[in-house]
Amino acid sequence: MSNIRVSEPLQLDGAKNVRELGGYPAKGGTTAEGFYLRADGLQNLSDNDLKKLADYGVCQVIDLRSDKEKEYMPDRVGNMAYFHVGMLDQMNSKSFKGQGPESMYALYQSLLDDSAEQVGTVMHLLAEVKEGAALFHCTAGKDRTGIIAMILLELAGVPKEYIIADYSVTETYMKDVFVRQKEQAEANGIEIKDYMLQSKAEDMERTIEYFHQKYSDVETYLLDFCRCSREDVGFIQHRLLNGNH
Repeated sequence: MSNIRVSEPLQLDGAKNVRELGGYPAKGGTTAEGFYLRADGLQNLSDNDLKKLADYGVCQVIDLRSDKEKEYMPDRVGNMAYFHVGMLDQMNSKSFKGQGPESMYALYQSLLDDSAEQVGTVMHLLAEVKEGAALFHCTAGKDRTGIIAMILLELAGVPKEYIIADYSVTETYMKDVFVRQKEQAEANGIEIKDYMLQSKAEDMERTIEYFHQKYSDVETYLLDFCRCSREDVGFIQHRLLNGNH
């Protein structure tokens, strides 16, 4: 995948993985830039960062973190509209009995199956942004963010290899942060498995295969399982492919 161009992070002081979903090959062209961004945590954004995001056009933030994460590390969002839609958290989920998932693929299966209602809420919020850009994020911009990004890129018809590359590059951008997180956790007597701080291509590849085997296609998943409206799905798809045109 070395020949595949992936989006690079915006140069911000307090976040390392704020990236465009625009610029990828898609149905009839490329995904539009300046409309949907994926991100890691926003709790350390500087005043200059907030200005950069505002200048970029970001007017909505969707926080996918758990209640506990949100309370411990509240976002800095300035004048951007803020919405919290907590999705499955691998550290706290009953699905994994406090042990964490056996693999990231197992987590992503659970996100797709058990968080369909939340996915539907996220899509409705994204569809409410008629002008400007929407940003969605979790703690590292890898897992919950990665699933939402996968769904959006699938909706735009982005080839699988680009979706996988867009996911797996997080490990590169967040490498220093992951090292610090692991050190901090171990200092507090908490063991974090190495794979939980990785974004291996095979995990997303297996997730996409599972997604199509179980749900057929992204429209079926969003309409029938996430209870999205056709209007919301159509608007987001149009915006991904055509911007505001």
